Amino acid sequence: MSRLAARYDADVDAALDRLWPKARVYHDREFTRDRADFLLVIRGRGVMVETKVKSDPGLFRGSTLPPLLDRLQRDGRRLVVLLNQGDPTPAQELVAAKLGDKARVLVWSGPADDAALYEAVESLLKQATRHA
Repeated sequence: MSRLAARYDADVDAALDRLWPKARVYHDREFTRDRADFLLVIRGRGVMVETKVKSDPGLFRGSTLPPLLDRLQRDGRRLVVLLNQGDPTPAQELVAAKLGDKARVLVWSGPADDAALYEAVESLLKQATRHA
């Protein structure tokens, strides 16, 4: 893992603690393409969080996401993909094609983007409650 990716994961971890102080956050310490970086458990419901770091602000196509998406499609899990910068549109289309409304892809580059992160996760949790 690059230093930039490690720093981004630490920043995301801090944001999850800040936004959901009572939540349990599990880290996947093993680097695998078919498991998300974090599992966030809020009020007994889980949302997977995958972080992606781009070194440039160009398009994010999500080419590394299919193994994870395939697994989550089978498991019926919910997913938020956080991107440090760039245009997430192509990845949003890829993720929507696999997981439909059970996933969100957004740019989170720091505390200024906390509201978007909060809204994305909470909307998935509401949905989990409705479908349960």
